[in-house]
Amino acid sequence: QAAYDEKSEDFKEMVGYGKHALSWFSNNYPGVPYPFSKSTIVRGFADMEYPMMVNDNSQKSPVFARFVVEHEIAHTYFPFYMGINETRFGFMDEGWATALEYLIGINDLGEERATMFFKMFRVNRWINDKSMEQDIPIITPSNILSGPALGNNEYGKAALGYLALKDLLGDQGFKTALQGYMKRWHGKHPIPWDFFYSINDISGQNLNWFWDSWYFSHNYIDLAVKKVSFQKDKATITIENIGGMPAPVNIIVTMEDGSQKVFHQTPKVWAHNLKETAIIVEGLKDMKSFTLDGGIFMDADMSNNSWNKN
Repeated sequence: QAAYDEKSEDFKEMVGYGKHALSWFSNNYPGVPYPFSKSTIVRGFADMEYPMMVNDNSQKSPVFARFVVEHEIAHTYFPFYMGINETRFGFMDEGWATALEYLIGINDLGEERATMFFKMFRVNRWINDKSMEQDIPIITPSNILSGPALGNNEYGKAALGYLALKDLLGDQGFKTALQGYMKRWHGKHPIPWDFFYSINDISGQNLNWFWDSWYFSHNYIDLAVKKVSFQKDKATITIENIGGMPAPVNIIVTMEDGSQKVFHQTPKVWAHNLKETAIIVEGLKDMKSFTLDGGIFMDADMSNNSWNKN
């Protein structure tokens, strides 16, 4: 249900937006049934979440209005369902709501538009700010941060970490691990280590290398093409990880006839060496050029992400 003044035109659609969000979150990600009896969206001035209630500003853009209300409804799970200390561990709260906001956005807008919005609102400010303040480890308690560093750590960077985990584990593996963690720690006030070790245990993998780099380091996303060598129709592409962050990346290859091939690399390629990795790809006898493109995992310096045959 929704409560609003008649001047707020966007709120006439809020019941529909809310109904869609409750259904999508319950059946997709996180795939846990909405835990309350109702949800009320109130026309206010805060863009703020509460158990069973959302207090949102009125927006001129219907896309942005839906974007905001879906984000706030996602908070039903994090922090409320889990009982997370959002003051100290904001990335376990806002980070998850931001990741879920992107995933439902793909459903609403299509992947291309959802990716554009996510990069614009959640990633651009962090990755294009070269100051060290922006690379403070995500694990840093939220209550001692302020300004852009606080916003980036809680929202965009944290969401990228969860989405990189999804890419690493695969859709079903990620959902199984996430639901297992939520079942174990529902209402028990989990701290970061409860999350990390639950995912390790449920996935059957020691992901400490991943947690260390994403949450405990000053790393950032910056890849570069270091070397390319050929043997018949095979190409060995050596990628240098200048920023040190284990992010997924697409190798987008353009052939001599203008066609393209995409070779997706998950964060697993960095499991044994965070500094560089060598990727062997086949069927590239007629390769003209390629580019490293991380999508939402934006690169801090794109000038060294491409290779051309001539």
